[in-house]
Amino acid sequence: RDGDKAALFGPGEDKTNGQAFAERSADDRHHFRFIVSPEDAVQMEDLTRFTRDLMAQAEVDLGTRLDWVGVTHWNTEHPHVHIIVRGVTDTGEDLVISRDYIKEGLRARAQGLITDELGPRTDVDIKQSLQRQIEAERFTQLDRQLLADAKRLGFVDLAPSAPGPGDVFQVLKAGRMRKLESLGLTDQFAPGQWILSERTEPILRELGERNDIIKRIHRGLAENALQRSTDAFSLQTSEAQNPITGRLLARGLDDELKDTAFIVVDGVDGRIHHVALPTLEQSGDSAPGSIVTVTTDRLVTPNRTTVRIESDVELRAQTTADGATWLDRQLVKSQGLSPSASGFGAEVRDALRQRAEYLQAKGLATQEHGALHPVRNLIHTLRQRELERAAATLQTGNMRAVTIAIEGQPIAGVYRQRLDLVSGRFAVLDDGLGFQLVPWSPKIDPHIGEPVSGLMRSSTAATWDLG
Repeated sequence: RDGDKAALFGPGEDKTNGQAFAERSADDRHHFRFIVSPEDAVQMEDLTRFTRDLMAQAEVDLGTRLDWVGVTHWNTEHPHVHIIVRGVTDTGEDLVISRDYIKEGLRARAQGLITDELGPRTDVDIKQSLQRQIEAERFTQLDRQLLADAKRLGFVDLAPSAPGPGDVFQVLKAGRMRKLESLGLTDQFAPGQWILSERTEPILRELGERNDIIKRIHRGLAENALQRSTDAFSLQTSEAQNPITGRLLARGLDDELKDTAFIVVDGVDGRIHHVALPTLEQSGDSAPGSIVTVTTDRLVTPNRTTVRIESDVELRAQTTADGATWLDRQLVKSQGLSPSASGFGAEVRDALRQRAEYLQAKGLATQEHGALHPVRNLIHTLRQRELERAAATLQTGNMRAVTIAIEGQPIAGVYRQRLDLVSGRFAVLDDGLGFQLVPWSPKIDPHIGEPVSGLMRSSTAATWDLG
């Protein structure tokens, strides 16, 4: 709520240990996940306290202490709380919670707590809530009621039964029907009587999704202090249609119940891309500002979208970085990128020019007739220099020998840490006598602190044998 990063909390702790909770839950047969999203969350004094009160009431209802953690999210239009409950009772037996309790009982308890804090919802509160739905370009509770009316009668009948001001809720429904009419979703065939399109709900849900995407893009731009015209927005709701290279602006959960995710990429093509992903893990772990490429493999079903991290170093820092940068890789390619003259593409063009000047000043490139000629093996030279500096720093801090693995060499040791360098990501292996610096791979990340082995396939990649 105050802009700080959200932290896990539990029954008695404002900052609970998520790793410890995960370890306690490792052998559970199942767990329960809830999203609690009070409509009046903004008016509530403390969502964390509300959640604790709700879970304490659930313990009474279920007759057992509950082991749970929660996190409050304020960075959406509707503030909400995620709750994960271990699937065991306080006696170690499997915890069973009926669907009816989850759908109705827990909801009723939450509504009761909200009423205790804010008082009962008045007709005015309900009216104001419905008024906000009249112009909404998404599926609303008003739409649900109108569809139910249409199903019962075959059409929506809001014609007044008698002269006079009429029922206020009929007026609200009529206002919504006029909005739906402007969207082409209904036709009025008589005064106060409409036929609703069969596509009303899916079209409104698509509109809501589109508006959510636009908000995400605007938020990602604002968080990176950028401005772009909405004409540059590429509102993809599924996998990437073409390889997309650009600057990562944002990542997050798309559907928090399904764990699907999204990323926003400021592309070298001058467009801002929103790409949906099956899981948050597939979005990678690089920070906003990093350079990524999104590709989709259509030879598998379902299509697999991959986010490859090109560089952890933001673009401006790459222009004078002492290592093998993403910019360098573009400069040495015979057919590199063709950045747009607008947006991030324009920034890349300028950065490539600055990097070329830097390389010339360092004696690592020459220019003839407008063409840049990098020295032979530029990428290897820059990478090796940076690795040697990293090895020296590591050796000084640990007083043990550090070697840089070479092509064709077997590699083995305990995976101690990952180094994020200008030239890429590297793993530090401890063989008991010293350390090896080897190219990092996502495959070994789950094995931190464990023995790993493999073979250096090239100077930039290793084949891993993880058993």
